[in-house]
Amino acid sequence: MAEGKARANALLQEALESSLDRIAGTLRELGVSGPAADAFCALVRTAEATAAELVRKTGIPDSKIYYALDELAEKGLVEVQAGKPKTFRVVPPKEVEIRLSEMVQAEYDRRRAATVRVTSLLEPLRAATKAPAMDVAYIVKGLPNIVARARALIGSARKDVVFLASDEAVFRKLEQDLVRTSRRRVRIRLAVPEMAVAKELEKAAEVRSIICDCMLLVADGQQVLTMSRTREGDAYAITSTDPTLVQLGLDFWESPRCCVL
Repeated sequence: MAEGKARANALLQEALESSLDRIAGTLRELGVSGPAADAFCALVRTAEATAAELVRKTGIPDSKIYYALDELAEKGLVEVQAGKPKTFRVVPPKEVEIRLSEMVQAEYDRRRAATVRVTSLLEPLRAATKAPAMDVAYIVKGLPNIVARARALIGSARKDVVFLASDEAVFRKLEQDLVRTSRRRVRIRLAVPEMAVAKELEKAAEVRSIICDCMLLVADGQQVLTMSRTREGDAYAITSTDPTLVQLGLDFWESPRCCVL
């Protein structure tokens, strides 16, 4: 019986350590420094501790432990009880979730603002320079390059996107790009096989069922991209800004042989 209890305790301790390792890794992914993540997990183990106790438990040097605890306090992940010495404890799980969500949102806002700044700097430069004329059409090879090109087209659209997507795997890679573009009040016309579409996209887009083997994207009636595969299965796409080819792409949307309402 004692052996069984010891085995159960060992399994419980192993599960605890595994969970704490995952917590520490996730905190680092969210921007918490390594020492601060280790200190946080040590506090989870002990409920509360002083800085000196954490040095002994974690091996974090004196020179770093106070920076780590200050970081956790600034991020709202620990409570500090005044005294000599101060005592630290982890805030309740729900509050941890709120604080981490705030950190993620703040980082997103910072990066979004940086993106907007870059765009605002690029636009006048692009207007001041004349881009060389594109060939009538050119080829994009490799699925990652095709998806990247399609993502750029969807992201650049200001008025209208037409997307005939018979390949579900490719559609899934671009689905959230379509959602984000629809939020900018860009008209989305979408034809896909019988499958679930993100609810937000389903509400915002004109969705049809596709009955042909088409992979075709048109952005703002200005550029078309059509994808296919070689006999060996290698993906390639042809993209063009030629008005005639763009119109041919739009005609596929209008053709009852390709899509049904």
